[in-house]
Amino acid sequence: MAEPTSTTLGTTEQGQERNKAFDLLDALSRSGALSIDNASLHVVIAATHCFDRSLMDTVVQDNINPIEKVEHSSLIVATTIQGKSAAELTKPDQKQRLELYSSNLF
Repeated sequence: MAEPTSTTLGTTEQGQERNKAFDLLDALSRSGALSIDNASLHVVIAATHCFDRSLMDTVVQDNINPIEKVEHSSLIVATTIQGKSAAELTKPDQKQRLELYSSNLF
């Protein structure tokens, strides 16, 4: 397998990739000759979290709560996708707790 790569798409590249997706849809539907009924689009975003130690060592020896790290990452992804602030996406009763370790998002 190839090594993982990371790429940031600018506005022009995003437009080109969107056009490629529509070209593929056009080809699959034979330029509209085949109807695509009851179809839906699902986008899956995966994220992984790596720690220097095992999960138990991270919790016990480093005194780090891994859930806080995951919630922080999830908030970053959600604010980017939804185009809303973390405060808008957070339940009021959870806002104070999340601000403790994700203050830069609020």
